[in-house]
Amino acid sequence: MILIRLALHAFAYLWALATAAYLAGFVTNRYTFNSIDSGLQIPPREALVVDVVLLALFALPHSLLARQWFKRLPSHKTIYLILTALTLTVLFFKWEPIPQSVWFLPNAWYLNALGYAGWLLALLSAAIMNHAYTFGWTRTPPPFHTPGPYARIRHPQMLGILIAFWCTADMTQGRLLFAAVMTVYILVALRWEERDLIRHHGEAYLQYRRRAGLLFPR
Repeated sequence: MILIRLALHAFAYLWALATAAYLAGFVTNRYTFNSIDSGLQIPPREALVVDVVLLALFALPHSLLARQWFKRLPSHKTIYLILTALTLTVLFFKWEPIPQSVWFLPNAWYLNALGYAGWLLALLSAAIMNHAYTFGWTRTPPPFHTPGPYARIRHPQMLGILIAFWCTADMTQGRLLFAAVMTVYILVALRWEERDLIRHHGEAYLQYRRRAGLLFPR
């Protein structure tokens, strides 16, 4: 039984990592089988409805499973990873492109570079904040600590993702929709996450909030 549980978690972990890597290529229209602006086009209004439903399919259950009542279940990390990977995979391959341009700046290479820097910040922030606990390989929560960018920013991983979503020299309507909805989702999720962190760490986290900004240094 233990081996089956470990195998299932390993599968969920690898699938989640694969979808995270695919997300970077999907949003930037590079190195993936399909992307946010590729594929046959249907009327923009129909595409808008489909894409909003797909984003809701990701955001709503993902938010519910991040609550404390769910985190008390024995296999919550495995279920969480599988659901995240599954909903993102469905989004990738059912997404309807809306490639009409919002802005296109042919010489603004620095915007694309900043977007890639955002992906790097998200990756590094996830790696240094106890990767094993975050992805469920250990159930022992780490002691409260603020390594690297966490000393100045409480959620540098989310900051990196937002930078990656918004910083591009070629913004289409489809990518703008994706970035806007995901931004709202992230900001709402952070409010819930902050409440959980205060409940778990108490005064230590309240002091941390006073010296470190939510997404930007104070």
